[in-house]
Amino acid sequence: MKNDLTCAVVRDLLPSYVEGLTSDETNRAMEAHLSACPDCTARRDAMAAPAEPAEAAEQSREVDYLKTVRRKSGRRVVIAIACTLAVILAGVALKLFVIGEPAGREGMSWSILYDEAAMDLRVYSTWSGVAYCRWNLENNDGIVRLTAEKVLPSFLYDSADHRERIPLEGVREVWIADQLIWQDGVAISSGTMDLYGAKTPYVGDISALNRIAELANIRPNFGDYLNSLHTSSQPYRWTLEFTDDGWQGVVGRDSGTFDKWMARYGIQLLALVENLEEVGWTYTDLHGEKRSGVLTLEEANALLPELTDAYNRVHAGCGWEPLSSVKDYYNDSPANLQQLVEITRISS
Repeated sequence: MKNDLTCAVVRDLLPSYVEGLTSDETNRAMEAHLSACPDCTARRDAMAAPAEPAEAAEQSREVDYLKTVRRKSGRRVVIAIACTLAVILAGVALKLFVIGEPAGREGMSWSILYDEAAMDLRVYSTWSGVAYCRWNLENNDGIVRLTAEKVLPSFLYDSADHRERIPLEGVREVWIADQLIWQDGVAISSGTMDLYGAKTPYVGDISALNRIAELANIRPNFGDYLNSLHTSSQPYRWTLEFTDDGWQGVVGRDSGTFDKWMARYGIQLLALVENLEEVGWTYTDLHGEKRSGVLTLEEANALLPELTDAYNRVHAGCGWEPLSSVKDYYNDSPANLQQLVEITRISS
């Protein structure tokens, strides 16, 4: 067979030849030409060489690109998380050290000195790790309220101690945050406010009675007790049956002392339970004899002038006037209840 294929024709046919798409006759002509033409043979060999290295290189470049993208994305995620955490921590720090929260009675203590003209007030925290800031004093129609924010100590705010002088002309009440501390010329203790808030209308509410007895310090002063209630008919009575085991009370168990002080504290109980008409008690005295006592509402009212005079003698210049009724007066305001607590407490 005469081979009349030129190099140009062979080069045009090479792609089809390498792919095996040409006919047998063309193949024989191509092979005859290639056997005699080194240039076309080289082209044929280049076309027939595997394409895998090029594809692998491309794939490698794609993998490298994806890794680069992934690394950049990972860094962005880490940066985003770090920024978010930084913002959260900054917000928490701002809340704890700068903004704080409204200071309340919990953990707060105070002392007051006052006369008719003004009150000198010192407020401080009983907790370490607390500071107060942004104090504000407002007088709204005779109701004075001192407020502050509670924060953690820092270089910005490092003190929980605050002093304030409050003019008392036209003032009826003084509050620290949510705590009434002075009313109508009488300093109100936090314990009295708790007692005032524990008042109950019914002697049959045993949980309320226990709460009142707890706040009145019956157990520390007189010892452990059991409750006995008479509510089926009048007069309604609450009897505290004091036990003998583990007695650690302040009041001695000689009959005169125990009955005297129990009668005083019975006045508080009568004031704080609206329908209570009698307070009773039983105990064993120092000689092992069973003793009992009862305080009626009428007896309690009759004791008020004597107790008030005794208090005024000890506290010169106080000049309190005895109110006529435990039920109608001493339980109608924190100031009046404070007076009742003062004239009946053991320390007086």
